[in-house]
Amino acid sequence: MTDKLKSYIGLAQRAGCVLYGEDIICEKKKQAKVVLLSADASDKYKERMLTKLSDRPVYVVDGLCEALHRDGVSAVAVSNDGLANAIISLLR
Repeated sequence: MTDKLKSYIGLAQRAGCVLYGEDIICEKKKQAKVVLLSADASDKYKERMLTKLSDRPVYVVDGLCEALHRDGVSAVAVSNDGLANAIISLLR
């Protein structure tokens, strides 16, 4: 994970624009502008999330827990348009 991506995630956290975990992300699906899945998550989990969020941009990234400074987080969604667009353009 690049330093720029870490800084975008940190900004989103400080702005309160991050949704954590599968249940909340799927419940507030319309708010999720981009979804980041941890590369450490199981393949079954990744497939399930990709299926549920087929209409949203989903990326698998390394070091997600490290960037979030939280353990055990397998998925996050960013709900801020500007930050989501910056993350998408960085990961393309």
